[in-house]
Order: sequence, then C-alpha cells, then structure tokens
Amino acid sequence: MAYPAAPTYPAPGGGSGGGGGGPVDPVEPPSPTSENVAAGGTLSAKTFGSFTDSGGRIASYVATVTNAAGSTSWGGSGLGAYTASGASDGSAGTLSLTARDAAGDDLATAVHTFRRALAPGEGWVQTLDLDVTAMTSTSLSAGSTTVDGRVIQTDAAETVGGGSGLTAGAAQDVLVEVSDAFTDRDRARMVILKITIPAGIGGSGTGHAVRGRLYGGTGINTLGASPSCQSRYYQNSGNMRVQAQYQVRPPEQTGSFTSSSSYDHSGDGSVTTWYTRIVMLRGTYYVSIHKTLAAATPASLDAIMDTSADTIVCGINSYQTIGDSSPFFPAQTYVGHFNQSSSTLGVLEQVVCYVFQ
Repeated sequence: MAYPAAPTYPAPGGGSGGGGGGPVDPVEPPSPTSENVAAGGTLSAKTFGSFTDSGGRIASYVATVTNAAGSTSWGGSGLGAYTASGASDGSAGTLSLTARDAAGDDLATAVHTFRRALAPGEGWVQTLDLDVTAMTSTSLSAGSTTVDGRVIQTDAAETVGGGSGLTAGAAQDVLVEVSDAFTDRDRARMVILKITIPAGIGGSGTGHAVRGRLYGGTGINTLGASPSCQSRYYQNSGNMRVQAQYQVRPPEQTGSFTSSSSYDHSGDGSVTTWYTRIVMLRGTYYVSIHKTLAAATPASLDAIMDTSADTIVCGINSYQTIGDSSPFFPAQTYVGHFNQSSSTLGVLEQVVCYVFQ
C-alpha cells in the first residue's frame, strides 16, 4: 500500500520554466539507490540526488512509501533528508520521490529501496517489487532506453507504463535491468514475472508460446549467454503446457538454450494471466508458472525444492571452474518476456525479485 510520506513542497527555484513554447527537454530522475542494514540496524536518512531539469519545469516534490514488509514511514521534504521510523527486522520497501510541475502533473520519479534484515535465520528476502504499469508512460525505440532510472532493452518500438505493462512484438526481445536487486552475486536468486495476454490466446502449440526470462550477462551483448533461464508456456489440448529452457554458467556462453520436458496445467489453456517463477540455485534452475502471486511466492527454500510435479528442475551436469574466485553470477541481470506469435502477445506487468539470505 502506498501513502504520502510527506506533504508537497515547492522545489527551490521551481516554476513552469521553459518559456517560448518550444520543445522542452524531459525531466530525468537520479539513478535508483538502495540500502540494506543488518537486523537491529538503523536505516540511514535519505537525501535524493538532483533531477535533471534543463527546462525548469519542477515546481514541487511528493514522497510516497510502498512497504513490501513491515510498516516503515519516512518524514522529510523536498529532496530530503528523509528519516525512517517504524522499521523493524524484516522491513522492506521503496521510498519514491516524484517531481511535479506547476499543474500538479508528474514529471519523473526517483526510487530508493530499503531493507532491514531479519534476525538470524535464512529466508527469501524481497529486493524489488516493480509495478511496470506504474512506470512513466514511454514510447520505446529499438535499443536501450532509461525509464524512471531503469534500463529497458528492446529489439523494436514498444511501449511501457501509464497504466499498461511492457509490450513485446512477435519474435522481439524485451528486457528490463534488475541488477540492483541482485548485488550479492553468490546467493540463490528468484524472480516472479506477471505476464498477461490482454487480447487473448490466438492459437495452440509452441508457435503461440510466451516466455518469461531471467538473464545474466556481463554486458548487453552477452545477455542470454549464461547463466540464464526462461519459462515457455503455450496452449495444448485445452491445457497450459510449460517448459523450462536454460543456459549454463560461464565460460560456456554459447547462447543456445536446452529445453526441458513439459508439464500440463490441466484445463487452464484459456487462462491469460500467469506468474512465471524462476529460481537459480547456482547451476540448478527451478521453473514453474502460477495463476496468482500468492501461489508463486514460496514460504521457504524447502517449498522450492519439494520436487512437485508442476516445478521443472533443470541444470548443468558438467561443472567447470573459471580459474579464480569470481562471483558465480555476472554483474548484470535482466528480466523480460518474448512472444512467439503476433496473435498471442504477452505484456509484462510486474517484476518481483528475491535473494536467499
């Protein structure tokens, strides 16, 4: 639940600016930030960096808090400092600061994620809950575009935000960087991707498949090389059939995926909203799809490793060392989706990330 953390305050020197009626450069937020503190620790006061506002359009700022766990509140004004209160062990969420113009319209939003660890004892800790539909409405061109401080990579023109998710044309790659959710590159990681098919399913078989992706790489040109994994699901005889497709860790980097056997969700062939869950325990991947976020969210590591029929387990069977003590996972991590057919177009609406610690 999001609620105002502070009233709206005028920005220093704010105003409509621009003048002349000509094109106005867009306002850009500072890069996303995050803080993780140990159990019993204190969250630091947060001062946001300056927004890029060459047209002088910012008139005020408003802060909101979205708590994923706990009930932390933040008090402050302007760019800050904002001070946290009410945090407890296990608290986690985001503090967002939105710049508005003189008419009260949103211009750009800066995001700060926070987490206070649980007391000793390991578990799944949420590091990101991204509502893709709430991102700034943006028309994307092929290549790399930064929206609300987050990099989106597309093969063709797509759209994102403004109440809708991230689109993907047929046979086009669409990826969102979530490296900030996985700063510890040796821990088990998990993503849950909400993908809807607003226009419905246009046919059956792999030619109408939708894929939810978790990709690792050392740069944009190595994404999908390794270690990477994706769901592939499609209508099959009135059922929804799911497979896992996966790639091993460096130094393989072949870019080609291995496909698993399949599992059929009986009678669910017409369901148009699925949550893909991908868990990476180093070289072993656990892949499943679920009809609700609650069903996709595990209570423990055991809940992932219960080898139930609807969870596909796959991974490498020949391990190689890479000759040093480098972290297992690459520095960059992206999530996304892929649509095989223009008559069955999935849209990415939510990304939830976890690490096990």
